[in-house]
Amino acid sequence: MKALGYARISKDEEGSVSLDYQRAEIKKLCAARGLRLLKIEEDNGISGKTIRNRPAALRVLQAVEAQDIQAVVVYKSDRMSRDGLESLEMEKLMLRKRIAYLSVTEGNLTSDSVDDEFMRFVRAGLNQRERKLIALRTRQALHRKREKGERIGGRPRYGWTVKGGELVPEPREQEAIARMRALQAKGYSGREIVKALEEEGYRTRKGTCFNLTQVQRILKVAA
Repeated sequence: MKALGYARISKDEEGSVSLDYQRAEIKKLCAARGLRLLKIEEDNGISGKTIRNRPAALRVLQAVEAQDIQAVVVYKSDRMSRDGLESLEMEKLMLRKRIAYLSVTEGNLTSDSVDDEFMRFVRAGLNQRERKLIALRTRQALHRKREKGERIGGRPRYGWTVKGGELVPEPREQEAIARMRALQAKGYSGREIVKALEEEGYRTRKGTCFNLTQVQRILKVAA
């Protein structure tokens, strides 16, 4: 059986399970189940409030719709979504397409007994409750910062922008990051990457050419 993994971490989730740990556990489960893991799709630093702003999650659902895979593997179901209705719709989609939906911590999420159907509603409710609690904790933390006179906010890192209060990918910047990674994978040095980016017309957010330090920093974050 061909499988896709999915991992996500949000910048608002303090102390949440790291992407490295999620990856490792997904690989273990696939090995134990005899699944051929094609890839682990990842959304790094993006809220689980809605799937619409998460390109990696959307790619997983596209593979499910096309039935290009036979299983989706996550560390926990709230990695895919923390919206209750959205969670239910995803599980129903996988049931309809006969795609196994496996969670390291919760087991098989597409079993179809009476109790399993009931647990889908419970799981969706718990995921949404956790999202509300995270939002509450974030508001409380911001309130404490304001009370202390601390600076709040700041521009998101290269590759991302804020729309409607949500952190979303910035297409042109994501394209530049993808190009840096591709060049790195080909064995280009940092200086060679800088030169190639300049020749190909890629620019920083300020419209200037990338320097070595910027490229190294972006690649370190994107790794």
